[in-house]
Amino acid sequence: VRYQGKPLPRYDAVIPRIGASVTFYGTAVVRQFEMMGTFSINESVAISRSRDKLRSLQLLSRKGIGLPRTGFARHPDNIPDLLKNVGGAPVVIKLLEGTQGIGVVLADTQKAAESIIEAFMGLKANILVQEYIKEAGGADIRCLVIGDKVVAAMKRQAAPGEFRSNLHRGGSAELVRLSPAERKTAV
Repeated sequence: VRYQGKPLPRYDAVIPRIGASVTFYGTAVVRQFEMMGTFSINESVAISRSRDKLRSLQLLSRKGIGLPRTGFARHPDNIPDLLKNVGGAPVVIKLLEGTQGIGVVLADTQKAAESIIEAFMGLKANILVQEYIKEAGGADIRCLVIGDKVVAAMKRQAAPGEFRSNLHRGGSAELVRLSPAERKTAV
């Protein structure tokens, strides 16, 4: 591995910090370190899986994690049927490539959802359509798991009038104690 024209020394470990816009390149660099026998705190495969919203949902579903009903279609011939399959409006429409809440839209009505999906399709964007979980109240829980132990957990809460809990969107975060069921799900 070379940086600014010079070879890097061998490292025992690396801590990848890869921006979403350079995921492909960044994971290639991490893979190279892995091939050289360098320990990576986050493996390249894990980074790739976490950045692909559809793949991460598929992996969670395979493990029996409860998820909102989700639809994915490249060119939905029948947008009303896609919406029906996720429970109808309101729905959350997400760009697969978005991060930090960018490209995530709440469509309150069937017509609004159809218009948003048509607009995204016109841009040839890959999207997910998900059931809106009103009971969440704009909150979610994020956990840091190391091995088989939850070492930290936080509850994110959306700003007033907002449904996205992202801190970049004005949300807030606080430490939270997990129930045994939440802890088991996180692990």
